[in-house]
Amino acid sequence: MHDRLLIIGGAEDRCCGAGLLDRFAELCGGEQAHVVLVTTATDVPEQVLAEYERVFRKLGIGHVSELRLRGRSDADDDDTAKLIGSATGVFFTGGDQSRLRTLIGSRLNDLLRDRLQDGLVVAGTSAGATAMGRTMILGGEGPDVSAAAVRTGPGLALVPRLLIDMHFGERGRLPRLLSAVALDPDHLGVGLDENTGILVEGNGFEVIGTGAASVVDAEHATVVHPAGDYDPITLFGVRLHLLPAGCLFDFDTRQPAIGPAHDRY
Repeated sequence: MHDRLLIIGGAEDRCCGAGLLDRFAELCGGEQAHVVLVTTATDVPEQVLAEYERVFRKLGIGHVSELRLRGRSDADDDDTAKLIGSATGVFFTGGDQSRLRTLIGSRLNDLLRDRLQDGLVVAGTSAGATAMGRTMILGGEGPDVSAAAVRTGPGLALVPRLLIDMHFGERGRLPRLLSAVALDPDHLGVGLDENTGILVEGNGFEVIGTGAASVVDAEHATVVHPAGDYDPITLFGVRLHLLPAGCLFDFDTRQPAIGPAHDRY
């Protein structure tokens, strides 16, 4: 069984067709699904829970549970392990990704990695999306490509090859993603527009939604770091791919391709 993760750039459609969430519901098993909604990142968990319960019910998901995780002890306890053990899907909501740092290296983190091997579907949107990589983006804005333009920290490492940014086109975050990849060129940078996601399966992904995924590949680039964090980084030979819905990307060859279109999304 391949790992299956749906990583969404934020602001996904939750009413009219709900294409991305519909795909998640289908992958999780529809009426037979048990989805655990991790609301740790948000500061309005009751509101977020009500909204996702409504849309998941509309999409036919049989059972939705909330996992709020107020601290590390919650991420390590038996009740959390039992809940994740019964889930067919886990969905990390948006909010502030720094709140998810308490989960890194926890029993929950290990259990998610293990259960991905036996069919669990994991999804994340916005803050929940960037947390999926080995490194997650914690903040940073502005037009510069420099060490000071991005803040990163350890992520859940559910897709260790990727460094993910979100609300990408809408908030002009290419400089931030370039900065992050320049600091760690082994990563593939993936910037996701709103209402756009990548479905990661096995050794690649498919783009779904209404926007595009931007892939930054610095594997063979020349990177020169200046003396100061606020000085511009020199980057030669960076590859940039723009992948709208239906496009595919292969991790092993680091090559994009035009795949079969999905008219629903």
